[in-house]
Amino acid sequence: MKFHIILIFVLATLCSTPALAQFKFGVTAGLNISKFTVSDSDYKSYIDKIRPGFFVGPTVIFDIPKTGLGVDVSALFDMRGARSKSYSNTETVRCYSFQFPVNIRYGYSFGDWVYGFIFTGPQIGLSIGNRNHTIISGTSTTGLALENRWTDETSSFSWNFGIGGVVLEKVQVRISYNLALRKTGEIQLANPANGKSRTLTDGKAHACQVALSYLF
Repeated sequence: MKFHIILIFVLATLCSTPALAQFKFGVTAGLNISKFTVSDSDYKSYIDKIRPGFFVGPTVIFDIPKTGLGVDVSALFDMRGARSKSYSNTETVRCYSFQFPVNIRYGYSFGDWVYGFIFTGPQIGLSIGNRNHTIISGTSTTGLALENRWTDETSSFSWNFGIGGVVLEKVQVRISYNLALRKTGEIQLANPANGKSRTLTDGKAHACQVALSYLF
């Protein structure tokens, strides 16, 4: 619950100083280059081949004049993908979620046209859609049908680090890294016939991200 407390604290701080802040609203879209990691290296190859994903959604920016400080808050529909490196016939895992980043930023104006900034902050994710993704299907030595699956956690917590710039006060470009701070899923060995499964290892879905925003 710690990440919920962080989000509530940041939002409460923003709401308490509306007279000082300048507000901008925009739409953000971007590219996820996902990196899945697992606790047990024996299963690393099961979900280690990168498949590009994307994110899109509204963004609100709060800037405090004459300080260089600001906060941006987004609500993003997010997809991240991966597949097995060792098996050629495996399906691409596509994990869907709503992501809610809250980034503190510090910037500097380079003339009237360009504004550069650095940012960092927490991000909460809520999984949507099917949480079970088949990685490998096969049979045991006794002929029993088995599957290796990636199963999403219902929620995730991560942290953003990045740099960006705004051109002509309308177009914002950002490059960042989203670091998962707790597990975002598990690799499981499942029996489709009876629905039973056991966890082989847990994992995290990190991502390098490139984002483009248009500010109204």
